[in-house]
Amino acid sequence: MEGMREGLYSAIARLVAEAAKTGEEEALLSLEKPKGQFGDVSSKIAFDVAKREKKSPVEIAKGICARIGKHEWVEKAVATGPYVNFLLTDAFYAALAVEVADFGEEFGKGDAKEGKVLIEFPSVNPNKPWHIGHLRNALLGDSIARLLSFGGENVERQDYIDDLGLQVAQSVYGYSKFGEGKSKKKFDHLLGEQYVKIAKMMEDKEEEAQVRKMLHELEGGKSAVCIQARHMVERCVLAQYETAYKFGIYHDVLVFESDIVHNIFKEGLALLRTNSAIVQENTGKNAGCLVAKMEGEEFEGMTSPDKVLIRSDGTATYTGKDVIFQLWKFGKLNGKFKYAQFAKQPNGKECYKTSENGKEMGFGNAQKVVNVIGMEQAYPQKVIAEIFRLMGFAQEAKNSIHLSYEHVGLAEGKFSGREGSWMGFTADELFEEGERRAMEKIKGEMGEGEKKKVAHAVAAGAIRFAFVGVSSQKKIVFDWDKALSLEGDSAPYVMYAHARCARILEKAKGLEEGEAGTYSYNKEERELLKAIMELPLAAQKAASEYQPHILCDYLVGLASMLNKFYNVSPVLASDVPANAKAARLQVVQAAKVALANGLGAIGIEAIERM
Repeated sequence: MEGMREGLYSAIARLVAEAAKTGEEEALLSLEKPKGQFGDVSSKIAFDVAKREKKSPVEIAKGICARIGKHEWVEKAVATGPYVNFLLTDAFYAALAVEVADFGEEFGKGDAKEGKVLIEFPSVNPNKPWHIGHLRNALLGDSIARLLSFGGENVERQDYIDDLGLQVAQSVYGYSKFGEGKSKKKFDHLLGEQYVKIAKMMEDKEEEAQVRKMLHELEGGKSAVCIQARHMVERCVLAQYETAYKFGIYHDVLVFESDIVHNIFKEGLALLRTNSAIVQENTGKNAGCLVAKMEGEEFEGMTSPDKVLIRSDGTATYTGKDVIFQLWKFGKLNGKFKYAQFAKQPNGKECYKTSENGKEMGFGNAQKVVNVIGMEQAYPQKVIAEIFRLMGFAQEAKNSIHLSYEHVGLAEGKFSGREGSWMGFTADELFEEGERRAMEKIKGEMGEGEKKKVAHAVAAGAIRFAFVGVSSQKKIVFDWDKALSLEGDSAPYVMYAHARCARILEKAKGLEEGEAGTYSYNKEERELLKAIMELPLAAQKAASEYQPHILCDYLVGLASMLNKFYNVSPVLASDVPANAKAARLQVVQAAKVALANGLGAIGIEAIERM
């Protein structure tokens, strides 16, 4: 919603421009939210005028205040030192509350934008279940996708599936060796356990040779083993997506590594060879390799800044494959994939996959690419952007975003897929524990079915908030007591604030309706409404910085202000005047809208009862 806030700031900017005898643009840039209780909107224009006129900014501010014109939304302007502070009228707050309610689900959303933003996440190897480290990637990617969509961006959610790596070869070998038997385990869990066994068996030279042979066969791409491997991989991803759906995580398309190799690799390699900064080394340790010569300040002083893209045997390094895939994402390659349906998701949208037997569709060809990858991949991602600059794609280099994140810490220490130490720390087990704990906390009269729905929403929301509610640059040590707390800095705290609004509005339906009329808003009501007005800015900032925790912080603050409002502004008490009751119900409705939209923008369900 740009209406009320933008209208307010534009109106005040005009008043400031006229009184300060300056341009409206300069006046608008001078406006800010004042610190403390010095007003509702503040202008620091006196500093700029004082520099030009070589006078005291304090005296300039006094003169500006004396010349401020009238406006229905401005009660008065007061000079506080060098600042011009504006206090708003009850008419503004009344109009704000009504307009937020009228916007409803659209409140806070941005206008539709041109182009496409492609987000790749979580790209987990298709031979194991998601553990809580993978979950942080997935929740970050999904939350950013939602935030960008909320802001009006056309977002494509993509998942890269590496079906050609050694780990997959090990799992194909293990699955052919052990099969499923009578196992009732979820398929990704079954493969994960088999992978741990095979990883240990690889210490035997003969077993390792068999796996290496299978890897070579997979890279050939045409045998019966390849068909078996693709079937196994897709079953595993479907099982992983069962986990994703519990948390409200969805995708648009899966791109398989084998399809990249067969469809765009040669063209991408040829394009790399045309650039003078990417050379074929003839001597030294990189003899026979295709190497990107890294230049610039970021690479100065490094012992080996150059990056091998293609090895001497013609195979691509991870960076080489990533560069070629990134070229496709930006539409720099002519090669096209074909796509087939992969899964009908619980959100009603179809997820597609690259396939030899599919049809051409409009995936890829983005203007901005966000890769959600751990912090340990910071250098390779920086190399990719630099290679794009070397190739003359300066805008694409700028729009290659690495959304890095720290790992999820555990009291028991680190865990790895190869060693199987993720067992007990899978995303499935985390969710099951969350539902169990949420069920225990549910009070009041609810049917069993409703309790389960509430427990599901609370568990999903609590875990998501705990994972994206802190900066992605910080490590997380997951804490159930904090995640499920009803006392602040958690999803249940914000969700309960929304449910409380819903309950008040539900009770109010049976009461005689009044009109707000000329109600005089108190301090807490004004502060709450001003905070509600800031939702669009908080969501925009979170999206532009790719940091969902910014919006999480805003929502916790909003819920806290709502609690302060309740403490001093009873809504439905019998002794509350009709005009106050009507005005406060409008405030509650506006708060409910802001909380629901803010939670939805990061993928948390705003439930009506808790």
